[in-house]
Amino acid sequence: MQQDTFNEKLYTSTEVAEILGVSLRSIYRYLDDNKIQAAVKTATGRHRFTRQNINDFLHPSESKVVKNLSQEKEDLDKPQELQEMQVRKADREEDEEEVNKVANVQSKEDIDTQNYTDTQDDKVAVQDEPVDWLARFRQAAEKYKTQDSVESIEKVAKKAPKMEEVQKVQRVEKIEEMDQVEKEEESTYYYYRSGVGGLKEIAQAIDKSAKNASLDYAFTMGAGLSLHKPIKPFSLIHSYARPTDLAYFEKVLQLTPCQKDTAQLCLITSEDEKLYAKRRELHGLYVVSDSQIKADLLNDGETELANELD
Repeated sequence: MQQDTFNEKLYTSTEVAEILGVSLRSIYRYLDDNKIQAAVKTATGRHRFTRQNINDFLHPSESKVVKNLSQEKEDLDKPQELQEMQVRKADREEDEEEVNKVANVQSKEDIDTQNYTDTQDDKVAVQDEPVDWLARFRQAAEKYKTQDSVESIEKVAKKAPKMEEVQKVQRVEKIEEMDQVEKEEESTYYYYRSGVGGLKEIAQAIDKSAKNASLDYAFTMGAGLSLHKPIKPFSLIHSYARPTDLAYFEKVLQLTPCQKDTAQLCLITSEDEKLYAKRRELHGLYVVSDSQIKADLLNDGETELANELD
């Protein structure tokens, strides 16, 4: 990926994806996550980017870390660190509990005459003997800290999402994403009559308006084949355009929806990136690849015209 070599202009989402070396879907996700900003959003919902927008994404002022799992899951991934933390917490709690016990004993009994247990089997009365409460506390804490730490880790493990559940969610998201891509790549045909003039004027208006707004388009079928070689007269222009740009073309070309047999222009909506990436310029106009022209002609029943590409 080459950085900082693009010209000063407004860039489309497709162009930004090519500059960054990522997919168009990644650009949409960056926009949703506010990782990249668009300078302009057209009335039809298209995003346009400046050089500064792209540089801000390439050279952010500070990095942002996104956590995919909860803090409890991260703690589970670091059992040693969690164990040490739980042991320290248990020590503090045991310390506070033992101090409270000492205070209660001192307030209720006379320590100078209190008897202490030296062994579990024999009780020996000892008077005026100082008690090392800190040593007793440490002994008790050492006995229970391991058990408490294990129990705490098990509680965190129960709260953490199971691996099979995470994988199931990931599979569902992947299927939904694939379904969305297939929907975007479906083509739809829209037939119109235009108020800008005849077929030549319509073709020139499509090219001019698309280039002014940095939008994608590509002629196909008879219109595309006629830019390769002279063919028999035709009365309907076919051109690909993105679904989100349909309203723009309808406005600038003064289009009125109509039936196919009375139409001058057919706009075929598609989000297929390969279709626009493989287009080429002939006589100043953009045309889809030869294989796409032939496939469209055959699909429309124009076998004779399709064979002229061979």
